[in-house]
Amino acid sequence: MATAELAIDAPPPQRRQRRVLRYFFPSMAAFAFILAAIGFTPEVRRFAAGTFPIPWVLHVHAAIMVSWLAAFSLQAWLGATKRSALHRRIGPYAIAVAWLACSSMVFVEYRTNYAHPELRSGSDLDWKLPGPFLFLTFGAFLAWAAHERGRPQWHKRLMTFALFLSIDAGIQRFLFIPMDYGFWPFAATMDACLLVPLFAYDLRTLKGRLHPATVRATGLLLSSEAALFALWGTAAWHNLALSVGDWIRG
Repeated sequence: MATAELAIDAPPPQRRQRRVLRYFFPSMAAFAFILAAIGFTPEVRRFAAGTFPIPWVLHVHAAIMVSWLAAFSLQAWLGATKRSALHRRIGPYAIAVAWLACSSMVFVEYRTNYAHPELRSGSDLDWKLPGPFLFLTFGAFLAWAAHERGRPQWHKRLMTFALFLSIDAGIQRFLFIPMDYGFWPFAATMDACLLVPLFAYDLRTLKGRLHPATVRATGLLLSSEAALFALWGTAAWHNLALSVGDWIRG
């Protein structure tokens, strides 16, 4: 009898699945936190042990990036729990924090050029490409997402693309990925961590289709990566990177 009552009271399987899928975007935020933590934890441990000094300005940058991740997580949670009014009120502040994060990413690249004039080999110059790729593509997705605020299904997907671009610095610190092959293993890791779950979510919720926002955003992401790899190792990029570095240092 008790078993029968439990069976009657239990929600249908489809309702349980909808509840799980409703928390997909908060889950992506948690996944991003985990990826960033995997990447940065070794450096944090070395800093705590006194063997890896970190300038104070990079602590500020880290605080800004964590604030952006927290803002995304809060907004995703509010959307999942259907607190739309509060989500809309907080939205402009979350976008402002995201733009602050983008500005901080630009500053870090500026500081790297200024503080490390010795990085002038071909390999060093190639590794200056991911920075502009990340903050430019992050900014493009952020502007696109802000423009699509009136279409929630577009907005939250575009913001998720921006989120994963912003944690790529953590992915680049994965100790188990060799740097011998350039940037592509790190780009592929980021793409897989973002696109595999997002594609699966779309295919599950849209009955075998991908959302147009997912399709177009994937096109923008892959096109940006293709531009990066086309420049990697070229004399044109090396000359431009040297010129920009010399200009920054005066």
